[in-house]
Amino acid sequence: MREHKTLDALFPGPRRQILAAMFGDPARWWSLPELAGRAGIQPPSLRQHLSQLREAGIVREKAEGGRSWFQPDPACAVFDELRTMLFKLTSSVDSAETILVVEDQPATAQITRILLESWGYHVLEAHSGEDALALFAKDGAGIHLVLTDIIMPGIDGHEMANELLRIRPDLRIVFMSGYPNEQLNQPDAAFLPKPFNPASLSRMIRKELDRPAVARRHVKSF
Repeated sequence: MREHKTLDALFPGPRRQILAAMFGDPARWWSLPELAGRAGIQPPSLRQHLSQLREAGIVREKAEGGRSWFQPDPACAVFDELRTMLFKLTSSVDSAETILVVEDQPATAQITRILLESWGYHVLEAHSGEDALALFAKDGAGIHLVLTDIIMPGIDGHEMANELLRIRPDLRIVFMSGYPNEQLNQPDAAFLPKPFNPASLSRMIRKELDRPAVARRHVKSF
């Protein structure tokens, strides 16, 4: 708890999210879009915070392939201390959070998977509600969030979500749909309209993963 307060005091708000993302894999060079997705911060704001962290000697930057890349600076005087503090804060949670993507269009599922994996998430993929339920029965304990389309042949997103919530009432679920009139009769359900851009996807995923885990009621469809 003392380390948590120390980090909040030294790096309030977004800067703490950025460092937590970067120190999850301190040897990796992050592009701006990748880091924005992982930290759940819009690129313009992220760029400003990274400049401040670079001026403080905590983050270093390189230009390659016409892009900027960022990494925790191993020459920073408090590099080891920061890595230890952030590791202790996140040691109870797998830094590579697992997301199950359920989408009956393979091309859409693949694009979504590539985006999520580029942000550091571990991704499982299912192309139907039936496949998702079978996969969840096998690996459900390790899944942190389910991102699912609503309209699918066979078992649709509503039915699948109700079954998953029966098994894991605290499971985080984000619904998505390309039908503008598709709604959820549930005030606290997370909904992402399609087509979505990477920024809206990353913010929604990060918001739900950071939300305190509480049991949710079954989702009702119209």
